[in-house]
Amino acid sequence: LALDKHGNLYWTCKSAGVILTRDRRGDIQLLLGGQPSPTGIAVDHWDNVYFTLVPTPGVGGGMGGQNSVQVTDGTNIEMLSGGEPEPADIAASRDGTIYWTCKTAGVILGKAPGRPIQLLASGLNQPLGIALDHQGRNLYWTEVPTPGLPGPLGGQNRVVQMNLSTRAMTIVDQGDPEPSDLAVASNGSIFWTCSSAGVIVQATPVRGH
Repeated sequence: LALDKHGNLYWTCKSAGVILTRDRRGDIQLLLGGQPSPTGIAVDHWDNVYFTLVPTPGVGGGMGGQNSVQVTDGTNIEMLSGGEPEPADIAASRDGTIYWTCKTAGVILGKAPGRPIQLLASGLNQPLGIALDHQGRNLYWTEVPTPGLPGPLGGQNRVVQMNLSTRAMTIVDQGDPEPSDLAVASNGSIFWTCSSAGVIVQATPVRGH
């Protein structure tokens, strides 16, 4: 899910291959169709919609993978990155800088407008959901190497915060059975879904970051 500054909601439907939008009146419209396994989605300050396509999860471009990161203004579509094995989720800042998780490669990548792709973090354990705070200072993501397994039973899933200025990382939560997608409120509160537990969790901001 993604929300623009006008209150319009966007979401991907992976199996149907579509991206849908809902305005504040509740009207639902098709934004894009015919997309191979759209997964993550984000919207920037200029209403550009960024999304990931993952038709070949876990397969890199050198092995025939067709996964990509795309952007659309509602009419035109441009590919921003291709070849990653599994670009799972994506977040966009107000200045159009985008960040995405690559689940099987265990990395976080970023791309500012007109700049090359940058590696922000590596050696991660199945990063999945990703979100940015409203000030664009901190990046959050989930890592789900043991889906459905809580910490007391040996689960290693976690929610992580990165300060984008210092690249310092802080563990927000560890032991959740399946922290999937997440969002950050304007006051800094962090919310994430836990797929296997069927709950939505809230955490307070990590101070000093």
